Amino acid sequence: MGAQTDAEAGAAGRRSRALPWPVLCWITVLLLIGIVQIVRAQWFDTVVFFGAALLVVAARWTPAIAARLVPSRVIVAGAVLAGIVVCVLPRHGGGMVSAVAAIGIAVLGLAWPGIGVGPRPWPPGLRRLAWVWGGLLVAGCLWELAQFILGRVRPDAPSYALSDLLDPLLDGAPGRILFTAAWLAGGVFLLRRGSRR
Repeated sequence: MGAQTDAEAGAAGRRSRALPWPVLCWITVLLLIGIVQIVRAQWFDTVVFFGAALLVVAARWTPAIAARLVPSRVIVAGAVLAGIVVCVLPRHGGGMVSAVAAIGIAVLGLAWPGIGVGPRPWPPGLRRLAWVWGGLLVAGCLWELAQFILGRVRPDAPSYALSDLLDPLLDGAPGRILFTAAWLAGGVFLLRRGSRR
């Protein structure tokens, strides 16, 4: 009886590690974007998107890690410091790329599943937020893909990537500060909501 119970528990554990369809959808999106980057010969972006797909799989299979939760005030202070650094660095420079990469690595470490709290279900509010956030991301990806295809099919026709549309806003200091504050505030909100039971 005990052996059967252990076997059932093992099977349940394996099922819980299986990738559900929403996760598979996001992995597919990341892989497709990576393929587009190969066509564009953007090798750094290719590594980023394929690497992100691998991290999604790794996060699902990583056991819970015992670690002390980072207090909210430390996260907010880190976001403020990161915002100041990003606002003073020249755009599209090596320093800016390094700063954004460092922010991404820090957030990845803070948001990694199981760190300090173990697995937990998302509350309904966070699920709704995830659907809205996911919808915005998919809409942005579809826009970028449409502009990329338009540029390939009709090279002489104007095509507007999202970065091109945002450039006039980000060229001035007020727009850059506003965008950076909104970007980091959204990240802090997601980190704090995601860490609640």
